[in-house]
Amino acid sequence: MFGISKTLLCRKPRILPESAQPRGLCPLRATQQHSRNRRPAAAWRLVALCCSLVLAALVGACSQDSLISDDLEAARAAVGKRDWPLAERLLERYLREEQKPDKRWEAWQQLLTVINFSGVEPRASLEYLEAMLEEFADNDARNKVILKRIGELHENLRHYEHAADAWSAYIGLAGLTAPETVEAYRHLAGTQFSLRRFEAGEEALQQCLALPLPDHDKIMCMYDLADQNMAREHWQEVADLSQQILDSEPDANVRGLAGYLLADALEQLGQKKEALKQFELARDDYPNPAVIDNRIAHLRKKLKQ
Repeated sequence: MFGISKTLLCRKPRILPESAQPRGLCPLRATQQHSRNRRPAAAWRLVALCCSLVLAALVGACSQDSLISDDLEAARAAVGKRDWPLAERLLERYLREEQKPDKRWEAWQQLLTVINFSGVEPRASLEYLEAMLEEFADNDARNKVILKRIGELHENLRHYEHAADAWSAYIGLAGLTAPETVEAYRHLAGTQFSLRRFEAGEEALQQCLALPLPDHDKIMCMYDLADQNMAREHWQEVADLSQQILDSEPDANVRGLAGYLLADALEQLGQKKEALKQFELARDDYPNPAVIDNRIAHLRKKLKQ
């Protein structure tokens, strides 16, 4: 068959040793072995690269946290040195970066302290407080602190409308103690009276008196109600409320205040002898005894006529 012998057809091809193979050729076996040798090295390089990236990220995060913490520490030091402008700048920068609520709360509190001592107008404090109120809207415990300061600041600025809004919101918070609730109603009533909303002010005090608390705990709401009735010259209501306060056996300070109101109301109602008696009983407990001395002298002179 084409002159080729059977011996030649059946002979296996001879494979040259690698050293005898011509240069430039890439036998399959050599290629596979080279590929197997490269795979572990490539995998290790990939693992090393990933580890490097993770480590870099961790170092960056730690460095960032360290820088943020440094701002807070530096702000504390500035406060200690009474360097208010520096402390304010550091705290503002800290608040731009820090994300943890507790740390942010601490920084806000420090910032309010700085603003208070630096002599900045109260309006600046109100701006910070409004930002805090928005940030901590879901935290009643922190809202209690914020709203109280907002209410007091607006009262000091004679922004009675805004003060009333703040105290109304404060009363609606959960977890108020009895003294805190009574104080809030008194503030709310006071702002309403300042706005000449007498019915709204009386309603706030009546709500205070309706609280399920012992009379001693809410007695100052009764005193405020008597005092407001005096301002409106409702003398009989003043006398009734003042007597009710005295019957509840209050402490000496309240006893002196209520005794003065009762005596004043009785004098206006024409009961001069009883008024003189009440002035004399209230004298030693009243914060300014000289005022009562003048009223006593005046009544005694009238009674001699």
